[in-house]
Amino acid sequence: MRAFSSLFVTAALALSANAATNDPQIQLCMDDLTAANAQLAIVKGAVDTFARSQDYPGAITIHNKEQILEQRLTTAGNTCCAVNIVAATADANAFLSVVNTMVPLVQGALASIVSKRPEFDAIFLATSIVKTDIKNLNNQANQLLDNCLFDVTPPSHTAIATTHVTVIKSAFATAKTAYGI
Repeated sequence: MRAFSSLFVTAALALSANAATNDPQIQLCMDDLTAANAQLAIVKGAVDTFARSQDYPGAITIHNKEQILEQRLTTAGNTCCAVNIVAATADANAFLSVVNTMVPLVQGALASIVSKRPEFDAIFLATSIVKTDIKNLNNQANQLLDNCLFDVTPPSHTAIATTHVTVIKSAFATAKTAYGI
């Protein structure tokens, strides 16, 4: 499983590197989103391998990885929201390819968190930590997607961006429902 995660992260990074844009602000945003994608894959891998036998230290290890993800999303939010232009078509294609990579990562990570609920429930306070993490990540995703993605997306790409946002919001809604948030 770890080999698959590493291969996936490497492929995502390679796609991002090949999707260079002409605008340095958009490129920085894409680089930061790619870093968040890589950390998201790490969090998913940690959740996938988690078992209640790891007890509270195992849950805290996942939480610590999630905290790094939050930091990377904050950085991405800051750089992406600082983009003050609507992307040219080539830049929009490159940017949305990075977001396209993020969508299945978000879906997969949240599906893993949902499937591991019984494992987290078996450990004192673990479910509370997971709930807080879901809320925080959802807030950051909403900030980034609602406030920044559409600001840089040209009208010709709005439908694609809307689809990505809808899928991510649906994955968060499912996780929130599963955890009673």
